[in-house]
Amino acid sequence: MMNSRYYIMFNPFVTDLMDRTGEPDFTPVDLVSHLTGLDASKLNKKNYLDFLKPDLSKERHGILEHFGMENYSSSYIANQISHADKDAKVFIADGRRLNLRDIIVRERKKPEAVFISSMSSNFPTAVGTTIPLNHAKIPVIIGGIHVSTSDNDIETYIKKYVPNPDLISRVIGAGDSDVITSIISDLKKNDLKCEYSGFRTMEDGIWGSKNVYGLPEMKLSFLRKLPIAGNILSNMCRLNVTTPYIGCPYSCNFCSISTLPKENRRFMSRSPEDFINELKNIQKNNHTLKKRFFFFLPDNLMLGGNNLVKILDQIIESDLKLNYAVQVSIDVAKNEDLLKKLRLSGASHFFIGFESLDIRNLEYLGKNSVKDIKKSGLTVFDYYSGHIKTIIDHGISIHGAFITGLPFDYFNDIDNHTGRDIAKFCKNNKIGIQPAALSDLPGSLNFRKSQNNGSFLYGRQGTMDYLLALCITDLSEMNRKVPESLKNSPLVAAYMAWETAQLVGSNYNAVSSAMHMAKRAWMSPTKAGRRNLKDRMIDALSAVVFQLGVSAYKDVGDALAFSHNGKRGSFERLYAAEKNPDVKKIFGHYIESFKQGV
Repeated sequence: MMNSRYYIMFNPFVTDLMDRTGEPDFTPVDLVSHLTGLDASKLNKKNYLDFLKPDLSKERHGILEHFGMENYSSSYIANQISHADKDAKVFIADGRRLNLRDIIVRERKKPEAVFISSMSSNFPTAVGTTIPLNHAKIPVIIGGIHVSTSDNDIETYIKKYVPNPDLISRVIGAGDSDVITSIISDLKKNDLKCEYSGFRTMEDGIWGSKNVYGLPEMKLSFLRKLPIAGNILSNMCRLNVTTPYIGCPYSCNFCSISTLPKENRRFMSRSPEDFINELKNIQKNNHTLKKRFFFFLPDNLMLGGNNLVKILDQIIESDLKLNYAVQVSIDVAKNEDLLKKLRLSGASHFFIGFESLDIRNLEYLGKNSVKDIKKSGLTVFDYYSGHIKTIIDHGISIHGAFITGLPFDYFNDIDNHTGRDIAKFCKNNKIGIQPAALSDLPGSLNFRKSQNNGSFLYGRQGTMDYLLALCITDLSEMNRKVPESLKNSPLVAAYMAWETAQLVGSNYNAVSSAMHMAKRAWMSPTKAGRRNLKDRMIDALSAVVFQLGVSAYKDVGDALAFSHNGKRGSFERLYAAEKNPDVKKIFGHYIESFKQGV
């Protein structure tokens, strides 16, 4: 019989906090009040449960929820916990589908500990959650990119405001089996350490525990854009998330992990056999649409080298039937043999970082493709277009990441700017887009530079404005000084990113691109599609699923940009803060639509 002992693995949602910046005397305790709508000055060990049920109207919309994509780190660490304490239950919570209060009330006792995974954007929510947990003397272990790279943020924003700071610990680097086993052992001895450090970002066998209780399934609501069959498909399809390897050996200036010691961020791989076995376990009973679509999570699939080839060969030789999306570099288009294997194994969609169509911007970012582009003698537009055609001809759809706010972007007026050029490129090439505003992510070398030279827009690290403004490190708007070419205006940069998503992600363009890719996928089927007409139809369907999924960036952009339900959107807020009279004039006649959300 299973022990009543249990743990919670919590992945907080992102809270919209920008309207609270600039408030004098705002503290992390006030942040708890903001998250819950309750008076946190009255928080104590008897009423702490009331402060563990967040006000969902404060949530900041994010792309993973619109994609219907689960947080992989939550599942991975939950399985690590279950392996370290085999008799205990592990519940996954996100504060939205399942909150901490409901779990504790249902289990009728406190958890042994709450583990929290934190990106920079959700760190404020982690702060607001840890404080009430600490009043109840529930140990909290916080890991993830933010706490791994941002020294003293736990001390500054949490430990100074709680009665039991010794019950709060952080994990630097990976939550590997040594770390999690040590934490569980120390918890049982009431000897939780202040800090743990992990090195193995990926290990074999960390999946499939029967003692891990996941969240209710997310529906792929974006499929409802599809006429007639959309509602049916949104109920039938799910997106599964896993990865064969993870980590990055590089140290790009804009990346959050660029200041981590190399041993904490090194690339690591599972054995191909372990990865294949997990996929087979997911599909062990059938190949329904709920088990067919996957998102694999390497930072760049090409980093897999020989392991990647072994994985593809084993998938092709197995009875697995997959259609998966994955992040990869544009270099994949230069390897015809690899492209063929990828498609046969089920590759259906690539996420590629294009960043910019201006070679000067690519040089500024240190993009690896610069050398090849110059050698080709082509423009960036033509170089990328040629490689895109090669990939699409193999039946694989694409969406590209593009950054606005780069030094050589331009904005002449509302109808003439870099964002329009990017949108035209995407529409001409039948690809989707992930627009992002250039931001300094905590932990990055760029962040340290902007902190030192004062170009960070929302306060120095250690201030409350810095903490609150972490919510926009979801890359939706700039948190650093905007180039003069964009009139030094955060509103201009945000508008460019938003309009790009609008033009590319409109229902008409999204459905049109999806239908185009369905034809290409039908003509270049996966190994399953080559053997069976039904599977070939699913290959075509997968092109629709992934292409429409990417169009969700438009929906997320709308939710963030426009005011609704009494909450100011980013456009109204940025317009109110705008200092440039020319920009005020350009956007003046839009302000009412900003406020009304139309």
